[in-house]
Amino acid sequence: MQQAIAAAIVLCAAWVVLRRYTPKALKRIARSWSARTAIRLGWLALAAKIEQQAQAGASCGDGCGACGNCASGSAATVAKQSVITLESLKRTIRQ
Repeated sequence: MQQAIAAAIVLCAAWVVLRRYTPKALKRIARSWSARTAIRLGWLALAAKIEQQAQAGASCGDGCGACGNCASGSAATVAKQSVITLESLKRTIRQ
């Protein structure tokens, strides 16, 4: 029984790691393959749900950086704007 529980924990951990670190291109390929397989098997509701998730993941907020409008591009802009000068540091030091 302990071995089965340990195997389940290892499988869950592997699943989480794979979901997190799999490249986006490979995730898209897996989604399209699973949607086509679901359609072939006649599971149209599942195929529609998979396609809906694929469309939702392709938004501007997914952090791909392709459009230049997401958070990954704005971090560099913020870093350029926040400059600490020597004069501002002198004003903050207690005397």
